[in-house]
Amino acid sequence: MLQIFNITAPIFLIIGLGYGAVRFGVFRFEELRGTAKFVMKVGLPALVFFAIAAKPVNEVFDAVYLAGYAAATLAAFFIGWLFGRLRGGDSRLAALSGFSMSFSNTGFIGYPLLSMVIGDAAGGYFAMNVLVENMLLIPLFFILADSVDGDGSRLKNLAAVLKNLLKNPIILAQFAAVPFAFGWLPLPAALLKTAGVLSAGSGPVALFVIGGSLVGLRLGGRLADIFLLTAGKLLLFPLLVVGLLLFGAPRDMLFAGALLACVPMASMVAIIHAQYGHEQRGAAIMLLTTVLSFASISLVLLFGR
Repeated sequence: MLQIFNITAPIFLIIGLGYGAVRFGVFRFEELRGTAKFVMKVGLPALVFFAIAAKPVNEVFDAVYLAGYAAATLAAFFIGWLFGRLRGGDSRLAALSGFSMSFSNTGFIGYPLLSMVIGDAAGGYFAMNVLVENMLLIPLFFILADSVDGDGSRLKNLAAVLKNLLKNPIILAQFAAVPFAFGWLPLPAALLKTAGVLSAGSGPVALFVIGGSLVGLRLGGRLADIFLLTAGKLLLFPLLVVGLLLFGAPRDMLFAGALLACVPMASMVAIIHAQYGHEQRGAAIMLLTTVLSFASISLVLLFGR
């Protein structure tokens, strides 16, 4: 148990440090926004490039993991979507519920945590999760969420989502890494070292920013819905990953999938809640999943390793 605490404690201590820094006025959260922008547009793309380009493609991408995690993500999304509909929400609120249950904070919490446990192998799982989240989950959410705007809007929404994805630095980093991963181009050592340095620094900085973003958040709205969505994110989603990977996946792969699924929801989900007029609901789910993820992460570490 002490070993598990030693793994999880640094993650939550850095989050707590960020919270305390903003709470007691060392930083204003507005001052951290530039740091968050650096992580999203420089640090994480460098990490994706490093994870893919540093090794042959067959060592980074695994069809069993990719298919299993994608299937679990879709299952969690549609369970959340159905929950939202049964609770009386419209298509938009239902899509937000599915998004909350299936979109992990892979880059800011999942990857730093997984790399502490399994080392460099975490990069491959991170790259595959980013692919599922950016190329499958985000387009699906926007198509369903914006389908309430009227007939014929889905195709336009899909085109807009694809256009935005092609501007995403993380997606561009994946494309940039492909020629090196397939051996079409030699990878300069200086470029690899630069990407490694940038990616190594992004994890702790991201955790600090997450802590700062929690200042001022309050539980509000329909608490029963918020607790059930939190349980779906932290418990049901990792169980779905394990269940769908159980046949044909080695133990280490099961562990990596479960650990990346049991971390809090991505902060992007709370931001999108606010864009659709559900700011209090999104903030409440983010706060609760962040606090309670200590328990879900500890369970996966206890039984998975």
